[in-house]
Amino acid sequence: MSDVELTQQSPRHFVGIRRKVHTSELPAYFAEVLPKVMSWAHSRGIAPASAPIAVWCGMDMESGIADVHAGCFVEGEVEGEGEITAGVTSGGDVLRVVHQGGYDTMGQSWGRVFGRASELGRRPGTGWEIYVDDPGAVPAEELHTEIYLPVE
Repeated sequence: MSDVELTQQSPRHFVGIRRKVHTSELPAYFAEVLPKVMSWAHSRGIAPASAPIAVWCGMDMESGIADVHAGCFVEGEVEGEGEITAGVTSGGDVLRVVHQGGYDTMGQSWGRVFGRASELGRRPGTGWEIYVDDPGAVPAEELHTEIYLPVE
């Protein structure tokens, strides 16, 4: 596991599909929406500027409902269309860690990032993940996911 580091990040534009989804339904959600977003971008001549991403807009720990925006980063501002919406991540101070392993253990890495924010006395913002490896091609224990958490 990598160390949680405090970095400087520039805001990044992205496109995706945002929904409120129970955590048990996240794999099906990603399997449905990521190909839609990539196809939409390709049909408009928009090249993804990253591997697939998820921006975590909210999480209700009691109900297990995640408010998540899944898609990809793009170069510059892009207008969404229909269910495809655009957004931009926060810039400035951002905690970053690289999670290695399956998605089912990412909560541990997120816990480390939130713990580091608390140690620093910093208030967390809206975090995101970049799914560096393709889970269809890489064994779960070898997957790498970059986790980012802006802090104020």
